[in-house]
Amino acid sequence: MEEELQDNQPKGPDLKKHTIRTMYSLMPSEFETIAIETCAWAVEKHKNYKDMATFVFKEFAKKFPSSGKATEGVYHVIAGAHFAASVSHETRAYVHLKIDLVHFILFKSKDSPFDVADL
Repeated sequence: MEEELQDNQPKGPDLKKHTIRTMYSLMPSEFETIAIETCAWAVEKHKNYKDMATFVFKEFAKKFPSSGKATEGVYHVIAGAHFAASVSHETRAYVHLKIDLVHFILFKSKDSPFDVADL
């Protein structure tokens, strides 16, 4: 019975079938590993960049919820093949990954333009 329940749970990404490269990271390794798995899963589940970025954003909001305080900050995600970005981020809260041909920038910033409770 326990094995049946495990089979019904959503499985994570198959990291072996992706080309994964960390372009630049200031995150602790545990957070970076979670970012790699989440971004690879987004590539497997979605076809367009906006959906990939939204998926990663929502997964990080679930895994690392903000208390809603302005001093705590929230994660932001940029996904695409060709873009330029200049962002301000918290210390040790930035990673630039390349999963196959898709680049992801994931960073935490104290700017919160929305109510965290609405997620």
